[in-house]
Amino acid sequence: MFKTLATSFSAPARFALVIDGLYRAVAARIAARTITAALITLICGRLRRIDTQLQALIARFRAGTLRVVVATPRHAPVPPRPALPSGFGWLLPLVPCEAACHASQLRAVLAEPEMAALIAATPQAARLLRPLCRVLGLEPALLTPPANPATAASPVNPATAAPRTARPRAAPAPALPPPPQLPPNAPAWLRERRPSIVLPFGRKKPA
Repeated sequence: MFKTLATSFSAPARFALVIDGLYRAVAARIAARTITAALITLICGRLRRIDTQLQALIARFRAGTLRVVVATPRHAPVPPRPALPSGFGWLLPLVPCEAACHASQLRAVLAEPEMAALIAATPQAARLLRPLCRVLGLEPALLTPPANPATAASPVNPATAAPRTARPRAAPAPALPPPPQLPPNAPAWLRERRPSIVLPFGRKKPA
């Protein structure tokens, strides 16, 4: 059934169906009295707020009027909200079949290109969806923006990698010429002077 809905509704509409299904499953526990009425009120109120805020984000995202809001520390004290159960996947034991089914549907909705683009474009969506994923036992990696393939380093396959060309070695420097030999009949003052070899750039090397 959900595959048929996936081809008929957009990702925001399918997200609303997931929230509505969870809402109805929790509200049905009033008659069974497996969950207290106070806890049911808190859970249903949280689900409705998540859906309303996310649908507003999607509408602004489509219209191009969405502003990225970075969380800043609040100086004014925030009034405490009524506490809900804590723990990873805490809704699964309360409504096992329905929560597991809607968790699978939510995973598919978050993988849609439009939802992935929304999560990558603004941190508000990830902050809004993170508690819902925790409630249903979904890993936080679903709300991580995908890496840019242009900047991701791809592994090099040694079998297909092009062979590296060896750098040509520099030619060895030419050998210096031997010092000149004086003739036997050269004067004594010339024999006592040490001959020198003229090197490039005007430098001399003693023999």
